[in-house]
Amino acid sequence: MFGVRRLASGVLIGALAGAAACGGPAAPTAQVAPARGMPVIVDTDMASDDIMALAYLLDDPAVSVRAITVEGTGVAHGLPGARNALRLIRALRIRQPIPVGYGPPSPLAGSRSFPLAWRAGADAMYGLGLAMDGLGLPAWRGPQPAESAVRLLVRTITRSPRPVRLITLGPLTDVALALRADPGIADKIAGIYAMAGAVRVPGNEPVHGLAEWNVYIDPTAAARVLRSGIPMTFIPLDASDNVPITPFFRNVVQAHPRTRALRLVANMLRDPYYSQAPVYFWDPLAAVTATDQRAVRLQPERLVIGTAEGPGRGVTRVSPSGTTARVAVWASAPAFQRQFLTVLNGGRPLPVPTVPAARRLAVSFDGSSYRYHGPRGAPAGPLQVRLADRSPVALDSFGLVIGKLLHGRTLADVQAVIRRGTATRVPAWFKVAATIPAAPYAQPAWGVTLGPGRYALVCQRVRDGAWYALTTVIIR
Repeated sequence: MFGVRRLASGVLIGALAGAAACGGPAAPTAQVAPARGMPVIVDTDMASDDIMALAYLLDDPAVSVRAITVEGTGVAHGLPGARNALRLIRALRIRQPIPVGYGPPSPLAGSRSFPLAWRAGADAMYGLGLAMDGLGLPAWRGPQPAESAVRLLVRTITRSPRPVRLITLGPLTDVALALRADPGIADKIAGIYAMAGAVRVPGNEPVHGLAEWNVYIDPTAAARVLRSGIPMTFIPLDASDNVPITPFFRNVVQAHPRTRALRLVANMLRDPYYSQAPVYFWDPLAAVTATDQRAVRLQPERLVIGTAEGPGRGVTRVSPSGTTARVAVWASAPAFQRQFLTVLNGGRPLPVPTVPAARRLAVSFDGSSYRYHGPRGAPAGPLQVRLADRSPVALDSFGLVIGKLLHGRTLADVQAVIRRGTATRVPAWFKVAATIPAAPYAQPAWGVTLGPGRYALVCQRVRDGAWYALTTVIIR
């Protein structure tokens, strides 16, 4: 009955196809004086959250993006992803020349890949060229990008007069290959900020439930980069689980389309995916953390990444024998939103989304029992739903299903379904309005939109699948 959907990636939209290659020059851009600011290389797989993260980094005056490399093992295929990166640079009217390259299609070991449907959507840049409010995102008609990501990484790092900061938003295949091609570049990388891993929380790869997608695709590459000696900062699901994309955030962005970057993000958030599935600011949080650490709590951990075949493949965990790295263990959604919106708005602050008390619902879980915190009734429209998982059991978590009760049904009817053990089939009188995940050590504040009616809040513990009918709320 009440199936809580398991989110399927550190990427954002379900839908993506193409192939990768290497060699040749990057597409030319206008020649101007080199930009000042922190020198950065972005290694990306051009999923939808990557696009938002790139918009932030390209618009941040404190950052100088010196190169963009697209992972051939990522969500977008290498060549289509590189074209899309060039489309984005042109749409945002970035004046300094930014070379773009892409990497080989295979991981260092194994043959894992993102689902083909996801890759087809990313290759097509999610249809952004069709309705972009004059931003200019038609298909790329310039010289075809053919630069090898590995050569571009080595050349850009070697020639930089200052150590560069590397921001990785996909698998780490290209970075591992560049370090193998020229181990000396490690001394010229100031640090790597990686959206990677799930350290103390469940992962999002549906088969290996403790693995996060970016690490799962090429754990051999991730392990080699971790052990390279380069200072690494992981922004794993532990942190991004606290920064979901909500209708309140969408409303703020769409109400203030003052810059090209804001209009880009507003158009992306109009996709029904962002209102129909639990989606997080995975890569944007990594981009913000690479430039401003006030939104996260960082602590040193000794990490290992499983590379052997079996259930531990792609799993990132703490071990006494591991390599020390900084890990973002928590994130503040308001602090992240404040920094992200300010940069997208050309340096001018935008109001951080706030929700009146009458629209705030909350559910907490201590590992065995649930509690509801909030009003018994609320106005129709967007509501905030905060899930607080306070279980002392590592990797314990729960999900919340919100269902509209039809034909005069009550919470007792839901409880009866659970007692009979028939909760695998949704009764006709229970209309699922939202399924929301929680994770240990996180307190995400989701947004749902509910019309008038009586709604049941039903919880499921992920560990054993046990259901619990918690309470009802009247929406007026």
